[in-house]
Amino acid sequence: VFDHFQAAQENRYLVEVTNDSEHEFVFDGEWLRSGEWKSDRSAPIPAHSVAVLEFQSTGARGVAGVVWWTDSKDHDVYLSMVLANPRLQTATFACYAGCPPQD
Repeated sequence: VFDHFQAAQENRYLVEVTNDSEHEFVFDGEWLRSGEWKSDRSAPIPAHSVAVLEFQSTGARGVAGVVWWTDSKDHDVYLSMVLANPRLQTATFACYAGCPPQD
């Protein structure tokens, strides 16, 4: 049974990651205030590749949170993203790569 109301309320957020580095990144953590993963978060982001991350929400708050990966070899290079796609406001996105974030 197809739920037309839920399909109309779905909020999708796609992030295309172009990894031009020598590092393969593996998922290390997340804090999602709202929404959830639609793609496989455990899939690595290989060196010299393009990956697509997909998030979704059927709630009123949309998708919002922080996700991060670390390099698979030494765990000293991070890829961190903050994203928000609320239903009634402008979407926000920022991405950082490099040294681990300060506490």
